[in-house]
Amino acid sequence: MPTAAESIAEGKRARVERDLDAARAYYADAAKIFRKEENRLAYAHTIRHIADMFLDEAKHDEAKPLYEEALEIYRSNLDTKLLDLANTVRPYAQLNEVIGNLEAARKHWQEAHNLYASLRLDVGVEECGKHIAALQ
Repeated sequence: MPTAAESIAEGKRARVERDLDAARAYYADAAKIFRKEENRLAYAHTIRHIADMFLDEAKHDEAKPLYEEALEIYRSNLDTKLLDLANTVRPYAQLNEVIGNLEAARKHWQEAHNLYASLRLDVGVEECGKHIAALQ
């Protein structure tokens, strides 16, 4: 059985090749390993990538619970890196915007904006600011 790192490497390769079904399967294998190992942050990071792929394909119903689970894990863990949290809040804001949940979208774009600002990541601040302005 491949390791989680090997599965993620294969998932990245498949994702670059736009074989998202295969990529998700590899990432899901890695997520199972991380869950078994009780490595919650690695699990959250992995399912966030799966959600991103679903979002890329406009499979919103599949993406939403994965983002929510990842956010729950990140918010409850003191070892969470702010960049990981920001990089999960951002696509969750995007998802909410696309499905028409505009109040949630505004809230999450603002949160992502604040996180990116605290990290001094201007490109993230700019992107979030544009979405916040468009939703006013």
